[in-house]
Amino acid sequence: MSERDHWDAFFDEIYLSTYPVRLDPQESAEEAVGAVKLAGLEPPAEILDAPGGFGRHSIPLAKAGYRVTVVDRSPVQLEEGRRRAGGDDWPRFVQADFRELPFEDESYDAALNLFSSIGYRGEEGDRQMLAEFLRVLRPGAALILETLHRDRLMTIFQERGWEPLEGDAILAEHRRFDHVAGEIEVDHILIADGTRREATFRLRVYTVTELVRLLEGAGFREIECFGGYDGGPLSRETRVVIRALKPAG
Repeated sequence: MSERDHWDAFFDEIYLSTYPVRLDPQESAEEAVGAVKLAGLEPPAEILDAPGGFGRHSIPLAKAGYRVTVVDRSPVQLEEGRRRAGGDDWPRFVQADFRELPFEDESYDAALNLFSSIGYRGEEGDRQMLAEFLRVLRPGAALILETLHRDRLMTIFQERGWEPLEGDAILAEHRRFDHVAGEIEVDHILIADGTRREATFRLRVYTVTELVRLLEGAGFREIECFGGYDGGPLSRETRVVIRALKPAG
C-alpha cells in the first residue's frame, strides 16, 4: 500500500471512538439489504465492500447468506470487524488499498462503496478506485455508490458543531468549505476521559454531475441516480445512491 497519511491516522486512532456509537445497527442492516436489492442480487452472490471498515454493512449481509469481502486500509478497523463477526466464515476481511485491489478480474457480482467512501484521496485516487471496481466486477454487475453530494452539503453546511457521546465524551467539529476545489476541511476533535484527540482532514465532495462523469470515464454504463436505496427521487434533501453497471460484453 501507499504510505500512511492523515486519513489512515484518523481511521486507526479516532474513528471507532466517534462514529460507530452514532450509527444504528438496524439502519446499517437496512442500508446493506437495500444496496444489494438495488444491485439485483440474491444469496449467495459474491460482493465486494470497499472501503468497508469494521463491516457494519457486510456483517448483516453475510448473515443473510451473501459472500462478502471487506477491503480496508486500516488494520484497526478490520480487526474490529473480525471481532464483531465472531469468527464466522463470512465476511472476509482483507487489508488492501482500494486503488490496487488484490483480486483477479471479474471476481464479484457487485461492489459497494457506501457512506461517503469516495473523495478521500482526490480525483485521481477516485478514478483509480473506480477503475479497479470495474476490473473486478463481472460483466453486467453493478457498483452501488452512496455518498453526500455537494448540493446536499450546501443545504446542511454548518461551520461548527458538537454532540455528546457515550459517558462524558464530546465530539466537536470545525468545518471549512473550499468552493473552488470542491473540498471540505474538517477539524475533528474528541474530548474524553480528560484527554483531547484531534484530526484534520479534507474530503472532495462531488456534485452528482461530477460523479456521473467519473463513473462514465471509468467505463461504467447505465448509470442511474436515486435519493435512497428504495429508488426514490434525488433532491437537495437527500443523499445520492448511484447504480452503475459494468458493460455486459
